[in-house]
Amino acid sequence: MAEPDVLLRDFLRTRLTDPNTSRVTNSPYIIDDWPYQTNLTVNNYPRISIINQFESNKPYGIGSTDQLSTVRLQIDIWVKSDQVLTIGATTYEGFKQVRQIMRDISEEIRTHWITDLTQAGEFMYKVSINWYPPKYDYDYNIARQTGDITFVKLLT
Repeated sequence: MAEPDVLLRDFLRTRLTDPNTSRVTNSPYIIDDWPYQTNLTVNNYPRISIINQFESNKPYGIGSTDQLSTVRLQIDIWVKSDQVLTIGATTYEGFKQVRQIMRDISEEIRTHWITDLTQAGEFMYKVSINWYPPKYDYDYNIARQTGDITFVKLLT
């Protein structure tokens, strides 16, 4: 069974189209870690990072050996504020770009997460997606949106 952050990363990689057609080689659009690299350029953005915040298990029922695992993943969207990209047929920049990517992630999770992972044998049940107010880093000229997805996974 794959780690939850890797499952979400792989799910989003198959469902989302990278809006940056000039992306630097070896700089993936969606990663399952923080973007620690210090030499990132505008062609490394936007970036989506996924981090496993916590998992907790409890018995599925009386006498059952199965468990329900509650998982919370943090999703961060990083965008260079002066980068202009086209998503669909619309051009976005800065916070508007962050919000559009956020909406795309939410829509894919809402419409395909349970179906896709259940077909893959992972049996996930989405509980909630919470997005927090976007932030701006003036030192690096980066707009950032953070959110949490919490879901339940059946462990058999």
